[in-house]
Amino acid sequence: MFTELEGFIKSVDEVDKKTLDEITNRFQPLRTVRNEMLCNIGQVCNHFYFISKGCLRLYEIDDKGNEITGYFALEKSIISANTSFMLQKPSRDCLVSLEPSELLAIKRKDFYELVDTIPVFAKMYHQFIEFAFIHSQMRIYSFLGMEGIDKLKWVMEHEPKLLSRISSKAVASYLGMTNSTLSKLRAKL
Repeated sequence: MFTELEGFIKSVDEVDKKTLDEITNRFQPLRTVRNEMLCNIGQVCNHFYFISKGCLRLYEIDDKGNEITGYFALEKSIISANTSFMLQKPSRDCLVSLEPSELLAIKRKDFYELVDTIPVFAKMYHQFIEFAFIHSQMRIYSFLGMEGIDKLKWVMEHEPKLLSRISSKAVASYLGMTNSTLSKLRAKL
């Protein structure tokens, strides 16, 4: 698992072995089972996760009890219940392992110490925040005026792995539609 994390960090910028060790020593391995909750609504999120193997889903539940997926994270990516993690407030989101996963978890205190003291880690974090913001904006603006079929085509173009790895129900919640609507649209393509 640590080899994948080291590769992920090296993809951000050049880094020496001593610095890599300083970073990786702060992470703890964690294996999850399918549907294991890492952060639930009302909990304060105290960990950031690197996904070595598996898939995590970040979602909230609306007033009607519907799940609304905000993000999926697959191998060689990082995720947290960001708002709760950053602000240390109870989460509005659920962060769940969709499949048995191999993760590396870092505590919030250690995470921010690395951000403050190790430039390559700070750069990695800033890239993540920029990506999360851009991804969120693209989804909001793209999906506002799109018909269902266009939303599905967008996911096929920008996030094709989701359709083969994630349940139809979860993908439908990501696209803002029902599972039956998604099934009908998939049949048209």
